[in-house]
Amino acid sequence: MKLYYSVPGKIWWIHNFLDQNMYKGIHDAIIKERKQINLHTSKGVWEEGLIERLNPPLRTSVSNYQPFEKLKTLVKHNPFFQFEDVAKMSTNIHYMKKSSGINWHNDGSWKYGATYYINNKWNANWGGEFMFADSTAHGWLPLKGNSIVIIKSPFQHKVNPVLTDIMPRISVQIFMK
Repeated sequence: MKLYYSVPGKIWWIHNFLDQNMYKGIHDAIIKERKQINLHTSKGVWEEGLIERLNPPLRTSVSNYQPFEKLKTLVKHNPFFQFEDVAKMSTNIHYMKKSSGINWHNDGSWKYGATYYINNKWNANWGGEFMFADSTAHGWLPLKGNSIVIIKSPFQHKVNPVLTDIMPRISVQIFMK
């Protein structure tokens, strides 16, 4: 694990988050089984403003999947900071096809949000970048497989629309209260 970028107390971007075998196992399971994963549109589930003028991402909640349980444990007990008073963690797979994205938001009532990137190959011209902004910092983070972005709420962020139909942008979302 390597802390690659941070805004202290607000955002952490960690590379090589899982050991290579665990990452490969999660990657292969999601990629190979994507047609069997019960993905649903986020339209009607999310606030309309999150996906206004965008194709809604596909998503599904995941519980009791052992690799994700290990992922959640590593998120909660990462070496860069410890989460305090986290009583609930929610895990979802997000699957973004061409023209999918998420508009500016701050994760509402969640204390923390984490995005774990599945794609091991991503071209910078394919879009899907993670953007963030507040009064002290702003910027963007590209997709990098086996990296994770952790945000302390409230912190404004968005996902730029995916610009390619070659490959979907796939991530595991973990929200904590």
